Amino acid sequence: MSIQVKWNGDCRFKVTTEQGFSFDIDSTSEQAPCPTEVLLSALGGCSATDVVLILQEQGFEVTGLENSVTFTLTETEPRLYQSANLHFVVEGRGFSAADVLVAAREAVAKHCHVCLMLSPAMDITCTAAFLEAGI
Repeated sequence: MSIQVKWNGDCRFKVTTEQGFSFDIDSTSEQAPCPTEVLLSALGGCSATDVVLILQEQGFEVTGLENSVTFTLTETEPRLYQSANLHFVVEGRGFSAADVLVAAREAVAKHCHVCLMLSPAMDITCTAAFLEAGI
């Protein structure tokens, strides 16, 4: 597998995946997300995918999900991610915030590839809320 990164001047780059998907990154965050924001986006997206799949496998009807990723940085340079909290707000029918939290904890601890890669270097926690879907 491979990913191509092509310099576009200044601190900007075009990233192209092996499947041909592309996006821009900008280390200054002026014209595109910086690489570390893309990393946190991957953390949020990967864990959200696993939460939805776990809840669906349990027979729950999921109609919406938002994952807010908050983080702290180390005090010294280089400023690295020290911790991240994944706050899942899931909308659906037939389950509760407790069910979402169980699914989130399982996703973070066992399934999310990005969580598993990052967790040795940073503390990843999760919180959850549930919104009953309208009928």
